[in-house]
Order: sequence, then C-alpha cells, then structure tokens
Amino acid sequence: MFGHVFGMLLDPQAEWAKISALPDKEIKKLLPYPIVMALIPAIAFYIGTTEYGWRILGEDVTRLTPGSAIPLAVLFYLALLGAVVFIGYMVDWMSTTFNARSFLAKGIVLTAYATTPVFVAGLFAVYPVWWFDILLATAACSYAIRLVYLGVPPVMKVPEERGFLYASAVFMMALVYVVVVLVATAILWEYVAMPVFTD
Repeated sequence: MFGHVFGMLLDPQAEWAKISALPDKEIKKLLPYPIVMALIPAIAFYIGTTEYGWRILGEDVTRLTPGSAIPLAVLFYLALLGAVVFIGYMVDWMSTTFNARSFLAKGIVLTAYATTPVFVAGLFAVYPVWWFDILLATAACSYAIRLVYLGVPPVMKVPEERGFLYASAVFMMALVYVVVVLVATAILWEYVAMPVFTD
C-alpha cells in the first residue's frame, strides 16, 4: 500500500502503470491508504499550531490552544478525506461518459495516490513558516494535478486524448470541492470550531 509513495513522487508514470496492472481485488486493498495518509497533515497541523506557533511580519509567536486546535485538526482531516472520497466518486461517476472501466474503489484509489504530494507536504506543517508552507502547498497541489493527468489514462484504461478530457473534468470537480470547503470553513469557524489564540 505505501510502496507506491516514493514511486508516485519520483517516477509517477511507472507507478501508475503498476497500479493500473493490479486486479480489481488488489486495488480495493489500497483503500486504507488515504485514511492513514490524511492523518499526516492533520497531526502536523495540530503540533505546529499548538507547540511551535507562527509569526506574522516579525511579531510575537501566535499559537492555538490545544482545546481549540483539536476540532480544527479533526475537521481538516475530514476535509482531506472528504476530498478523496468525493473526487473519487466523481471519477467513477464520470467513467461511463468517457467509456472507462471503473468502480468506486478505483476512483478513490486513483484520487488518493494523486493526492500523495499534498499528504507528504502536510508534514511540514509541524513547524509553520507561512511563506514556505504556502509555496510548498502550491507546489504540492500543482504536482497533484499533474498526477491526475498522468494517472487517469492508464488507470481508467482510456486513450490519451480522452484521458486528458477526463482528467480535466476531474480537476473541475476538485475545484468545486475546494469552493465548498472554503465556504464551510468560514461557517464552521464562526459557529462550530472557532480558533482560540494564545501567546
């Protein structure tokens, strides 16, 4: 299950070929991957915001109280996992449109492995340096998009041209999810999990 991580980061085309060659039964065994990997950014976020804190424009270090960071970390974990499941569902749902061979677990696994750079980059949230974390998150998301475009044709067994359109549709669904999460974040921060800051 975790044997694909380094390959996905270093040689994604070869790694997608390995995943696409797996029988359906083996693909289903990869489903715990996002459940475990989504813990990395959430735990790192909790540690970073409660233990080390961050500075904005050279001011004093700002931290979250452990009590307010726990619900935020849990919501962060659920948002990451929700992204993988929602986009994976969309991959499966759109498969008939693109004449692809799919089932729900395959869509989720494809999305989970494409999200590997985001999970790994989340480790750096342990020590929050905002400008660096923003650059790293941008690079990780960009690479994840590239992985979607590289992974859809072999895993979904579609030609390159159709795979490009399929991956573009998946990317659009990911953007929809991001907008929904941003709106939900604003609402939840106000009414459910408001952060409490401490020096």
